[in-house]
Amino acid sequence: MHDELIQALTAVARDGAFRAGRALTGLMGQEIQIHVPNVRKGNKADACDAVGGEESIVLGAYLSISGDVIGHVMLLFPVKRALECADLMCGRRVGASSERDELTESAIGELGNIVGSAFINALADHANLILHASPPTVINGVAITLVETVYADILSQGDDVVMMDAIFEDRSGRTAGLIIVAPDPLSLVRLRKVAA
Repeated sequence: MHDELIQALTAVARDGAFRAGRALTGLMGQEIQIHVPNVRKGNKADACDAVGGEESIVLGAYLSISGDVIGHVMLLFPVKRALECADLMCGRRVGASSERDELTESAIGELGNIVGSAFINALADHANLILHASPPTVINGVAITLVETVYADILSQGDDVVMMDAIFEDRSGRTAGLIIVAPDPLSLVRLRKVAA
């Protein structure tokens, strides 16, 4: 993956984070900020390491990208971090939740919808593309299984994914997750041309 593409996606990630933070603030009635301090390329092992290792249990949301480019967006959290995000989404003190429930899954699905769609819309605007996000699917399981299942066709071709560290913060605390973006190989070629 070329450095120019990572630089372009860094600008897209920051714009998407701003948009998602603004949407969450409107939804929650309190300021929620999202920061993306790091955008990098990586393989499936790197993605798993970023959420606690291949065998860690994760919770997140998956969206597909369609339109001028095709790909996948996944927002992943170790379960403890997912619970913290659900607390943020529900206006509770970070750390108040101790186990996953329907409310947690609903909050993570909505968070995935807002963050994933904001990123996809920012990418469309920056690259002058027509893109659409699928409705989010809440995903839960062993990190390596989820990463391999969702990205089997892309990762099998040896392409790296784009990984974005995401920090979610409100007045009561902060937590972190990982956004993974994996365009299909033909779409990656198109994105490289746009970034050049």
